[in-house]
Amino acid sequence: MSTLPLLLPLAMLAALVVDRLFGEPPVWAHPVVGMGRYLNLFGARLALMPPGPAFAGGALVWLLGALLSAALALTLEILLMQALQPWASAAGLLACALALGLLLKPLLAWAMLVGEVRAVEAALQRSLPEGRAQLARLVSRDTAALDATQVREAAIETLAENLNDSVIAPLFWFAIAGLPGAAVYRFANTADAMWGYRDHREWSGKFAARATICCPGCRRA
Repeated sequence: MSTLPLLLPLAMLAALVVDRLFGEPPVWAHPVVGMGRYLNLFGARLALMPPGPAFAGGALVWLLGALLSAALALTLEILLMQALQPWASAAGLLACALALGLLLKPLLAWAMLVGEVRAVEAALQRSLPEGRAQLARLVSRDTAALDATQVREAAIETLAENLNDSVIAPLFWFAIAGLPGAAVYRFANTADAMWGYRDHREWSGKFAARATICCPGCRRA
């Protein structure tokens, strides 16, 4: 019986274990940081353009970024599978699952998310103003008028909302389309988070926001 169907579940388990034990990779090696830097190269200039060119430019930058993310992920996945054959070996399967899990890990962030929420509680234990300030790092709304219970509720709500973006959706797309699927999802989510607002970025980010409709699990539709 082929061991190949076991590869993706084992890789997902490996990614979660690595995330739990080691947290985030260094900034220089983090693919999501790279995606953000790519988007920042064009974001400010696109936002200054008239609506038509801004929309076209934003769509082109998004499509190119998604293509690059998928191509790089697919290349790494193919090279990995070629390097760690034969599949009939249990040791080869485990080695490949671990290596694939290491590549998947930066595309999900459960430990970091939990750590940020715990930091809110730790700050709240010191003082209410510290708790509010720590929460303000996680949410976009004003936290100055929140009491201690509301600070805790907002932190838990943030944890629940971002659980999908940070854990469930990357694993879902990995299960559907392997490492390229998780990479394109993460790029779409990052682009939406950076550009998908109804402000000066509305037209340059409209394609990024609309693209999330075709990407279940992204932050906004």
